[in-house]
Amino acid sequence: MGKKIGIDLGTTYSCVSCVDDNGVTRIIDPAEGGGYTTPSVVYFDPDSGEAVVGSAARQEGALHPECMVERVKNYMGDPNYILNVNGQDYSPAAISSLILKKLIGDAECWLGGEEIEGAIITCPAYFGDAAREATRIAGENVVMSNGQKLKVLQILDEPVAAALAYGDSRHEDMQKNVLVYDLGGGTFDVTVMKLNFVGDSRNMEVITTDGNHQLGGKDWDAALSDYVRNKFCELTGADADEMQSDPTQIQWFSENIEKTKIMLTKKESAILIPSFNGNKEKIEITREIFDTETESLLNQTIQLIDDMMDKKGLSVVNDIDEIILVGGSTRMPQVEKRLQLEYNKPITSYEPDKAVAMGAALVANGIKVDSSVSVSNVAEGEVPPPPTGGTIVIEGGAGVQTEIIVKCTKSYGLLAVSNGEDVIANIIMKDTEKPTLQMRRFGTAQANQSSINLRVFENNSLEENATVEESVELYENCIVELTPGLPANAPIEITFNLDASGILVITALDVTNNISKEVRPVRVGGDVNNIGMDAIIGTVLR
Repeated sequence: MGKKIGIDLGTTYSCVSCVDDNGVTRIIDPAEGGGYTTPSVVYFDPDSGEAVVGSAARQEGALHPECMVERVKNYMGDPNYILNVNGQDYSPAAISSLILKKLIGDAECWLGGEEIEGAIITCPAYFGDAAREATRIAGENVVMSNGQKLKVLQILDEPVAAALAYGDSRHEDMQKNVLVYDLGGGTFDVTVMKLNFVGDSRNMEVITTDGNHQLGGKDWDAALSDYVRNKFCELTGADADEMQSDPTQIQWFSENIEKTKIMLTKKESAILIPSFNGNKEKIEITREIFDTETESLLNQTIQLIDDMMDKKGLSVVNDIDEIILVGGSTRMPQVEKRLQLEYNKPITSYEPDKAVAMGAALVANGIKVDSSVSVSNVAEGEVPPPPTGGTIVIEGGAGVQTEIIVKCTKSYGLLAVSNGEDVIANIIMKDTEKPTLQMRRFGTAQANQSSINLRVFENNSLEENATVEESVELYENCIVELTPGLPANAPIEITFNLDASGILVITALDVTNNISKEVRPVRVGGDVNNIGMDAIIGTVLR
């Protein structure tokens, strides 16, 4: 048996962890050194065709920024986002697979030859079916040093992993509701969890979650960039649009703005000296200026928290005992300051860059029961058996057992007509314990109907019916071939099965003949996740 590892596949930085033979959760450092995280950046050498991932990719990308790719996590599962580098098209899943290949290589090096049995890969809690499927595909296309492809044990929600790592660090009994505030480089997650720790028995339950996959530290960087650029143009008369589109300036801002933001977490001011078209200016950035320029971004996180809580009939003030900060961007002093002012609750910053990977490693190492019914273990045309429950049971050291109850982060339904209007009739409801299997019976529209094309959507609604406008269609076609000779209104049972990774499986049953029918879904964008995957598998990392 090999080692199971946990991977935090981040927007701007990624991290790998495992539990060693002594039961200690360890962060696996990048092989090249330089810290415990790897920048989620890929550089494709235009001459050799080789690829570089991590810190070196940023350095080499300074010469050829058009050959550097970063922040693809924001577009996982998006069929309309395809990158072209050196004449080769890549999907976000293909780029992510290359990042994962680097992380797996580092883990193999760190483990000293011990094989990797499988990995838990994390994703934002609000990721839908398409983004989770893209993440799974990215992982399963990583070829390890033994020639085998990586086994993806599960796609795990980041806040759940972070809360588990936090809980594992605490050795006292507790009964509390916590709000996990996860602000990373490119994504924002917020999750409410109930922690019930009594002796050697630990129970963790997700209550609700929400997020914004386009909000993260990169937006604070962009706001600071705008301020510096506009200030420079005000002082020199330079053209802001020309400066913003200049490749040299793009690289200069990429290298210096994030460093300045980090500096402002420890100091009250920082100095930047941009130069353009023969002009050079010294610009001072105070923490007050930075906070003012980014206040609207922080407001978005507060509004999202309040809206999420209100939908569940909860409030932070009345129903939350502690706020846990996760994600590198929570190091900005403005975050804790604003949360304290807004809610006046105890705030704990627990390993912002490491907690997610550590929690994933704990699940990978100690998972005892995974009752999911996943794509990989359902035969074609077979209706899966009902799940026995969504609890993940983890066996720790000294007899400590942790149970984690996870919930669906989206609702899933079919297009239907209600009172003459198109609605999405939700079959699986958000915040239902997962994995889950839900059925709904429909009737054929006419006699001798040959097939049904299901219109499948996901949304954030907590209601049985959602509007089409607030929902996302998952498939271009989702065809059910019917048994010949069925009368009109013949009952067809449609089953939605959401596995523990949050990936949807659809099956159908011809009730009249008691025959399971194959469902052939074609995702929006088709096989877009595999664009460039063959090139990635053959790409040499150096």
